[in-house]
Amino acid sequence: MRLLCSLCCLLFLSLPGLAVEVVVHSSVSETQLTTAQLRAIFSMRQTRWADGQAIQVLVLPSETTQHNLFTRNYLKMFPYQLDAIWHRQRFSGIGGTPVQYATVQELQAALERTPGAIGYLPQGWRSAELKVVTLYEK
Repeated sequence: MRLLCSLCCLLFLSLPGLAVEVVVHSSVSETQLTTAQLRAIFSMRQTRWADGQAIQVLVLPSETTQHNLFTRNYLKMFPYQLDAIWHRQRFSGIGGTPVQYATVQELQAALERTPGAIGYLPQGWRSAELKVVTLYEK
């Protein structure tokens, strides 16, 4: 039974159209980040881009498929682990939390109008105002 569930999950996560990509506002000069940099940005520890511009982290709710795919594939962690980091920072007063949008359409619109913004969208949803970030390892 466990094998069947694992196979179903693997099939579900590999369906076309379910891939996500990390995107930034066109004002951001960085288009390549390491996994460590991406984790620092999304855990709200890195708050500025290399040029000094403030980073605005924009996300979908933790229970969405896109958020799950992003945290597992890009950050190499589970959504609940990222939520725990955000809650700890908010309640301790040492950091902020990302701005959350209810739908992919709202998130895309916010990414397009927010200088310094970073987020994720389903593959192929980006527009001229957004650039795709690629990951590399040092």
